[in-house]
Parts: sequence; C-alpha cells; structure tokens
Amino acid sequence: MIKLDKSLPIKVIARKILDVKINDSNLAYKKIVDLAQQYYERYKEISIGDIADIQNARKFFRAIGIDPTKRRPSSEALLRRAMKQKDLYHINNLVDVANWCSLEFLLPICVYDADKIIGDTLIKIGSKEDKYLAINNREICWDNKFVICDEKGAYGSPITDSIRTSVTKETKNTMLIIFAPEDYSEDKLHSQMTLFEERVNTYCR
Repeated sequence: MIKLDKSLPIKVIARKILDVKINDSNLAYKKIVDLAQQYYERYKEISIGDIADIQNARKFFRAIGIDPTKRRPSSEALLRRAMKQKDLYHINNLVDVANWCSLEFLLPICVYDADKIIGDTLIKIGSKEDKYLAINNREICWDNKFVICDEKGAYGSPITDSIRTSVTKETKNTMLIIFAPEDYSEDKLHSQMTLFEERVNTYCR
C-alpha cells in the first residue's frame, strides 16, 4: 500500500506486477531509440520548453521543492539527449520499459523490486533519519527533501534510487510508480499507468 503525505501538491500512481523476468533484451530499448528519433524529427526546429507536456515534470519538481532548471527531471534529461541525438542508456528490459514510458509521458517514473520493500510505502518530505546508499554508491540524506520510504526507512526518489530496492536480474516482482503535478488529468494518469503495465507484461515476461 502506498500513502502520500497530504501536504504534498502532487499526484502519484503505483502498481505492483508479479512474475516479471529481467534480462538484457534490447527490444524495449529499440522502442526508446525510435521514439527519440520521432521527437527529434518533430521538434528539432523549436526549443525544449515549447514541446507539449514538458512543463508537467517541471511543475512536479517545483511542487516537491526542486528547481528544474538546476536539476532536470529524468524525463526531460531523456528528451534532451534525444533532441541532441545522443545515445540513450540500455540497462535491462524493465528499466528500458520505464525509460520508454518516461520519455513518452514526459513524467518521472520509478521502478523497484517489490520484494525488497518492507511493509507500506509512505511518500513524504524526509527527515535527518531518512538516508540510503544510492545506486551511484553515494550515501544521500533526504532531510527536508522529497523521499519514498517503507517500514525500514528511505528507499527511493525520482532523483536517484537506493541500492536496497533496485531492480536486478533476480527481481521477480516489481513496483511501478508514476509522478505528476497536482493538476494533471486523473484519467490520463490512469491510462498511462495501464499502458506502462501492458508494456511491462509484453517485454518483461
């Protein structure tokens, strides 16, 4: 179960998917590459800020206290690489699906190993006790910062996730999360999560 601190002016949607298979297949990665090329061909004559829906992730970041001009949302970082025709990252099939959806929806997305999440999840503004070793091998303290916690402590963020709950080749069950600003369409968010689920079921079985 996921609980959201009511003081946060954002929307969050999450789903748990069982029996996934994590591998090095590049089928979903090819979809990201194709989408990146479509963005480039469609928007190469305009600025990033004028691309439809780019402001949604920026509004979400501002709502959680992050200046998106200093720290780009992951979705915008992917888009900027696409518009500069830089290579995108291939991690594994599940992370590739998440990046594909993030680039398409232009919203921050997180994926976790659901079996490593202990009890209920609370999304909140953190305290000095909320810290973890991130996937970049740096310990991060989330005091007064947006963070995702379980009964064991902090485990995730749309900035960088923890090693503790990260997806590996041994992951069997996954938690998918999409973040959006408070004024984002509820119907659209649910439709996007349904598409996200469908893609995981197609590319991670």
